[in-house]
Amino acid sequence: MGSCSRREFHALALAGAGWALFGCNQGAAPDGTVSPAMGQVTLPFATFPKLGAAGGSVVVAVAGEFPIVVVRISDTEATALSATCTHAACLVGYAPAANDLHCPCHDANFALDGSVKSGPTIIPLPVYRAMVGADSIVVDLT
Repeated sequence: MGSCSRREFHALALAGAGWALFGCNQGAAPDGTVSPAMGQVTLPFATFPKLGAAGGSVVVAVAGEFPIVVVRISDTEATALSATCTHAACLVGYAPAANDLHCPCHDANFALDGSVKSGPTIIPLPVYRAMVGADSIVVDLT
Protein backbone atom coordinates (compact mmCIF):
# COMPACT_ATOMS: atom_id res chain seq x y z
CA MET A 1 0.00 0.00 0.00
CA GLY A 2 1.29 3.49 -0.86
CA SER A 3 1.13 6.49 1.43
CA CYS A 4 -0.73 9.76 1.17
CA SER A 5 -1.92 12.36 3.63
CA ARG A 6 -5.24 11.90 5.36
CA ARG A 7 -6.55 15.07 3.68
CA GLU A 8 -5.55 13.83 0.23
CA PHE A 9 -6.91 10.32 0.86
CA HIS A 10 -10.28 11.74 1.93
CA ALA A 11 -10.38 14.08 -1.07
CA LEU A 12 -9.71 11.16 -3.40
CA ALA A 13 -12.20 8.90 -1.62
CA LEU A 14 -14.90 11.57 -1.77
CA ALA A 15 -14.15 12.06 -5.45
CA GLY A 16 -14.83 8.39 -6.06
CA ALA A 17 -11.21 7.28 -6.26
CA GLY A 18 -11.58 4.00 -4.43
CA TRP A 19 -8.07 3.10 -5.53
CA ALA A 20 -6.65 5.62 -3.08
CA LEU A 21 -5.60 2.83 -0.70
CA PHE A 22 -3.54 1.17 -3.40
CA GLY A 23 -2.39 4.00 -5.63
CA CYS A 24 -1.07 6.75 -3.40
CA ASN A 25 2.36 7.99 -4.53
CA GLN A 26 2.84 5.49 -7.38
CA GLY A 27 4.60 6.72 -10.52
CA ALA A 28 7.73 8.87 -10.74
CA ALA A 29 9.68 9.69 -7.59
CA PRO A 30 9.55 13.29 -6.29
CA ASP A 31 12.50 15.62 -6.98
CA GLY A 32 12.75 16.45 -3.27
CA THR A 33 10.85 17.28 -0.12
CA VAL A 34 9.85 20.66 1.30
CA SER A 35 8.33 21.55 4.67
CA PRO A 36 5.38 23.90 4.85
CA ALA A 37 5.42 26.99 7.06
CA MET A 38 2.23 28.98 7.65
CA GLY A 39 0.48 27.26 4.74
CA GLN A 40 3.25 27.93 2.22
CA VAL A 41 6.26 26.14 0.80
CA THR A 42 9.34 27.80 -0.67
CA LEU A 43 11.26 26.16 -3.51
CA PRO A 44 14.66 27.88 -3.79
CA PHE A 45 16.29 27.81 -7.22
CA ALA A 46 19.54 26.73 -5.52
CA THR A 47 17.80 23.55 -4.34
CA PHE A 48 15.53 23.12 -7.38
CA PRO A 49 17.58 24.48 -10.31
CA LYS A 50 15.04 23.22 -12.87
CA LEU A 51 12.74 26.03 -11.70
CA GLY A 52 15.33 28.70 -12.48
CA ALA A 53 14.14 29.13 -16.07
CA ALA A 54 10.89 28.99 -18.01
CA GLY A 55 9.90 25.45 -18.95
CA GLY A 56 11.39 23.87 -15.86
CA SER A 57 9.36 21.75 -13.49
CA VAL A 58 9.66 19.66 -10.33
CA VAL A 59 7.47 17.30 -8.35
CA VAL A 60 8.04 17.75 -4.63
CA ALA A 61 6.73 15.96 -1.59
CA VAL A 62 5.30 18.40 0.93
CA ALA A 63 6.13 17.02 4.39
CA GLY A 64 2.97 15.98 6.23
CA GLU A 65 0.79 16.97 3.29
CA PHE A 66 0.71 15.86 -0.35
CA PRO A 67 2.97 16.04 -3.41
CA ILE A 68 2.76 19.04 -5.73
CA VAL A 69 4.05 19.71 -9.22
CA VAL A 70 5.42 23.19 -9.95
CA VAL A 71 5.96 24.42 -13.51
CA ARG A 72 7.84 27.63 -14.36
CA ILE A 73 5.79 29.12 -17.20
CA SER A 74 7.75 32.34 -17.79
CA ASP A 75 10.20 34.66 -16.05
CA THR A 76 7.36 36.00 -13.88
CA GLU A 77 4.79 33.20 -13.80
CA ALA A 78 4.59 29.68 -12.37
CA THR A 79 1.79 27.27 -11.62
CA ALA A 80 1.46 24.68 -8.87
CA LEU A 81 -0.97 21.78 -8.76
CA SER A 82 -1.54 18.63 -6.79
CA ALA A 83 0.76 15.99 -8.28
CA THR A 84 -1.68 13.22 -7.41
CA CYS A 85 -3.76 12.01 -10.34
CA THR A 86 -7.44 12.06 -9.50
CA HIS A 87 -7.98 8.67 -11.15
CA ALA A 88 -5.75 6.19 -9.29
CA ALA A 89 -3.54 8.54 -7.23
CA CYS A 90 -0.33 8.07 -9.26
CA LEU A 91 2.12 10.98 -9.48
CA VAL A 92 1.76 13.18 -12.53
CA GLY A 93 4.66 14.96 -14.19
CA TYR A 94 5.12 17.85 -16.59
CA ALA A 95 5.21 16.90 -20.28
CA PRO A 96 6.94 19.87 -21.98
CA ALA A 97 6.18 18.77 -25.56
CA ALA A 98 2.44 18.82 -24.84
CA ASN A 99 2.69 21.63 -22.24
CA ASP A 100 0.54 19.62 -19.87
CA LEU A 101 0.70 17.19 -16.95
CA HIS A 102 0.73 13.50 -17.72
CA CYS A 103 -0.09 10.52 -15.52
CA PRO A 104 2.00 7.52 -16.59
CA CYS A 105 -0.27 4.95 -14.92
CA HIS A 106 -3.35 5.26 -17.15
CA ASP A 107 -2.43 8.06 -19.60
CA ALA A 108 -4.56 10.82 -18.10
CA ASN A 109 -3.55 14.35 -19.15
CA PHE A 110 -4.26 17.63 -17.41
CA ALA A 111 -3.92 21.25 -18.58
CA LEU A 112 -1.78 23.57 -16.48
CA ASP A 113 -4.99 25.05 -15.04
CA GLY A 114 -5.83 21.60 -13.61
CA SER A 115 -8.59 20.77 -16.08
CA VAL A 116 -8.77 17.29 -17.57
CA LYS A 117 -7.58 17.08 -21.18
CA SER A 118 -8.04 13.30 -21.45
CA GLY A 119 -9.14 10.60 -19.04
CA PRO A 120 -9.86 8.12 -17.68
CA THR A 121 -10.45 10.68 -14.90
CA ILE A 122 -13.06 13.41 -15.10
CA ILE A 123 -11.92 15.17 -11.90
CA PRO A 124 -9.54 18.16 -12.28
CA LEU A 125 -6.35 18.60 -10.26
CA PRO A 126 -6.40 21.13 -7.41
CA VAL A 127 -4.42 24.28 -8.24
CA TYR A 128 -2.39 26.41 -5.82
CA ARG A 129 -1.17 29.99 -6.13
CA ALA A 130 2.53 30.17 -7.06
CA MET A 131 4.60 33.35 -6.89
CA VAL A 132 7.96 33.71 -8.64
CA GLY A 133 10.57 35.63 -6.68
CA ALA A 134 14.18 36.56 -7.37
CA ASP A 135 15.59 33.32 -5.95
CA SER A 136 12.62 31.00 -5.36
CA ILE A 137 9.01 30.11 -6.06
CA VAL A 138 6.58 30.29 -3.13
CA VAL A 139 3.45 28.15 -3.27
CA ASP A 140 0.41 28.97 -1.14
CA LEU A 141 -1.19 25.65 -0.13
CA THR A 142 -4.29 27.18 1.49
